[in-house]
Amino acid sequence: MKIEVVGWASPTKNLEPLPDDAFVVRGGQNLPINFAKASGVAVDEGEKLQNVSVNCAPDLSVEELTAPNPQTGYPGIPHNHVGVTTVGAIRAAGGDVVLSPTRTNPNHATLSGLTPDEASQLFRPTIKNPGKRN
Repeated sequence: MKIEVVGWASPTKNLEPLPDDAFVVRGGQNLPINFAKASGVAVDEGEKLQNVSVNCAPDLSVEELTAPNPQTGYPGIPHNHVGVTTVGAIRAAGGDVVLSPTRTNPNHATLSGLTPDEASQLFRPTIKNPGKRN
């Protein structure tokens, strides 16, 4: 199944669903409140998160997903720490991740379908951000 995405990265791009082994990264402490109160995030009637910004792409390392992209102007994930999980772990918990590239971040994706507690459990403990250069 192909998903048609209209976005900043290209006018129209057909994207395959993300593989279960793809890394998913999110900057910050990744506490439940960080998910529930994040900009642009909604919590639906079932207490499930919608529209959580993450970075994800098939075959990229955690360092590649967190690093700046000078070609597009993406500054990288600015946080000192990041949470890391996989698409498969998110799906096993009842959520999903879909690619939603932006003009500057071709690895931007959107997580939905988990409670703030479920998301926090998957993205903790955090690790030092390998893509951040001091």
